[in-house]
Amino acid sequence: MKKFTSTLDDMSYKISYAMIGLSVLIYISSYTAYHSTMDKGIAELLFAILLPCFLPVLIVAMYYLKPESITVDNSAIVIDRKAKPVTISFSQVKSVRKVAKDDMKNSIRTLGNGGLFGYTGRFYNKTMGDMLLYCTQRDNYILIEKTDKKKVIISPDEPDSLVAYVQQLQPSTINA
Repeated sequence: MKKFTSTLDDMSYKISYAMIGLSVLIYISSYTAYHSTMDKGIAELLFAILLPCFLPVLIVAMYYLKPESITVDNSAIVIDRKAKPVTISFSQVKSVRKVAKDDMKNSIRTLGNGGLFGYTGRFYNKTMGDMLLYCTQRDNYILIEKTDKKKVIISPDEPDSLVAYVQQLQPSTINA
């Protein structure tokens, strides 16, 4: 068993800190607006309570779903997260290979997160088609093609080492 780190890139750090700052700013402004209003009706109360809670809940959820590392053992590739790790059994894997950064250009988020503690969720582009991303950076892409034709993209810090390790454990899964 071997663990491969997956650290955030600069853009993801900036987006994450900006969202935390925005969350604090919205909380302060809604708190101030609520307490300075003479007429405290239901609309003001909802604005003061619900809006400031939305971003912190989103931030916490994305933090817990952020890929932290990738563990490869004899039977599976595990995308380690604080909540709900993702396990891809080698019996489900057709191939594992590096993907050029150019192949990931012009990817469109169809239902995903584009920078808050990583790049996760469903994405699409013309080169790759539909794919599921568990990335922390916009580099070092590895494609895991599954037998059900689904594509999973991960981004470990050392992609060559991960591919070599998978090849050592499961030579039939490597597709150059």
